[in-house]
Amino acid sequence: MTFVESIKTCLLQKCFSIQGRASRSEYWWFALFCYIANFIFNFIPYLGILLSVALMVPTFTVAIRRCHDLGRSGWLLLGPTLFILVGAVIMGIGIAASSSGMMYFGMFLMIIGAIGGIALSIYFIFPGTQGTNKYGEGPYVFTEQNATVQA
Repeated sequence: MTFVESIKTCLLQKCFSIQGRASRSEYWWFALFCYIANFIFNFIPYLGILLSVALMVPTFTVAIRRCHDLGRSGWLLLGPTLFILVGAVIMGIGIAASSSGMMYFGMFLMIIGAIGGIALSIYFIFPGTQGTNKYGEGPYVFTEQNATVQA
């Protein structure tokens, strides 16, 4: 899958779909698009925030489909996400209450979530399961009709 095909698939065709599987190329090309778009639009006030919020759903759905390609449930994403969200809330409460203990505990939870996110990113590098698994047919099934020979 190419860069443009990945963006079309993730934003237009499967934006809200958690069914099926996403190949490594689909996931990583879309992740690159998100990083580049956020980098560019964060220089424009409020537009970067709007873009980040708009890309949340397609980012989570492609990550869930990537988990499916690896033979795992999309619930695997819940752990790091919850640690980061709960940590952010606790940290915010700690800042509002001027409690350094709560603030540091929230930061600690967010760091644990970030480490989990890094571990998932490393896990997403590995190839998916060959053939069909319980989440569907593999995204990279080759037949004689779609195979090309380059000389």
